[in-house]
Amino acid sequence: MQDEHRAAIQKCFTSLVEQTDLETMVSALYEKGVFSEAMIEPYKDTSKESRLRKRQLYMDVMRRGPHAFRHLVDALMETGAWILARELDPESLPMRRPERLAPNPRPKSNDSEYVSLSKAKKMGTGGNNTKTETKPIQPPPIQPLPTLPTTPFETPDIPKINVVKSTKFMDDNGKDIKLYPTRGRRRGVLVVFSYIEFREHTMETYRRGVDVDCQMLKNLFSEIGFEVISYQNLTRDETLAQMKNLPLKGAECVFIVISSHGYGRDGSWDTDIRCSDGGLISAHAVVDHFNNQNCPVLIGIPKVFIFQMCRGENRYLELQAEQEAATDGAPYGSEAPRSSPAPRRRDRVYSDILIAHSTLPGFVSHRDMDKGSWFIQALCEVFAANAHECHVVTLFTLVDKALQERFHVQTSVVENWGFNCKLYLHPGLFED
Repeated sequence: MQDEHRAAIQKCFTSLVEQTDLETMVSALYEKGVFSEAMIEPYKDTSKESRLRKRQLYMDVMRRGPHAFRHLVDALMETGAWILARELDPESLPMRRPERLAPNPRPKSNDSEYVSLSKAKKMGTGGNNTKTETKPIQPPPIQPLPTLPTTPFETPDIPKINVVKSTKFMDDNGKDIKLYPTRGRRRGVLVVFSYIEFREHTMETYRRGVDVDCQMLKNLFSEIGFEVISYQNLTRDETLAQMKNLPLKGAECVFIVISSHGYGRDGSWDTDIRCSDGGLISAHAVVDHFNNQNCPVLIGIPKVFIFQMCRGENRYLELQAEQEAATDGAPYGSEAPRSSPAPRRRDRVYSDILIAHSTLPGFVSHRDMDKGSWFIQALCEVFAANAHECHVVTLFTLVDKALQERFHVQTSVVENWGFNCKLYLHPGLFED
């Protein structure tokens, strides 16, 4: 397989795994000769999760020779997955599409569940071989966000957040590391951008459990004394517009939470974030909106970013024997700051920034559909119990420790970009 075809499959790997049916794709690829009968046996092993078998299927396709890519694209077209076919190969779709094969119910038997497409066609015509005229089905038009039922799932009980309140303000006591001032009534602002449902053409899955995350975060920070601003299911343009117009002036600290599907960039720690319309925003672009150059109102104000999303496809229980080492290249945004027409002083573009990721680069981030994501569960518990006596960097250390103790496999990451003072939240305590 050509490198460009392999790269196209890797780019669409998440969508292929999430949006295709295992049985249908195995049958189609078997029919086209990509796999032999013996080779499809592992995909029938029901002792393994269907998702894992699909992952293996598409990894195997990349090893099946120069014609496997074209057969994969054709199989997607024949089964009606035109959008996936176009993402793999923009030139794949002719003016008239092939007919989408509707699944046919079959009685249970001891035979293999994987039936070739030619057999499926015969079954669909009642078993006779009479040729019938078929009309090509056009792909459905892009629709606005679907309206979900009032209660698509049972609404879980949101855990009550009991925040231990501060009884005194912390002081630096003349030490070298000072404290960010957080004693006023406008202690801080929490801004949450969550993306739960996505337009049909994006092929993204509904993120059940994120509503629990959002409510727990709102409860936690409201108890601490923060103002809470929440946005849900915005498009890319709407997200960028809201970031530019946030009422943050006068806040003593700002927490920005982004929760969505995420995609790691090869060779980079950056992550692409999916918006409701399918548009992507990189995590670094989000941080850039609030740096000292683009958001001067927050110069000197501590800014904490929390990214709850996957950063790749790797799973912690399937670590490879050899891992690529992180490189020591120039960090993002490390070039010399450009001069402004009338600068008040010479200063860095990036400072007072703390960035927390729920998972390592390249790895998935786990979410419980009823209790919310693992990372946000740990964060809310730790902040509620310890924010009265621990500064924020220590709190995130305790969050990762709790993540390990409760869930064992996922590892969080915290990056310090000139966050050189201690940030205490002083829950429930303020000066007039």
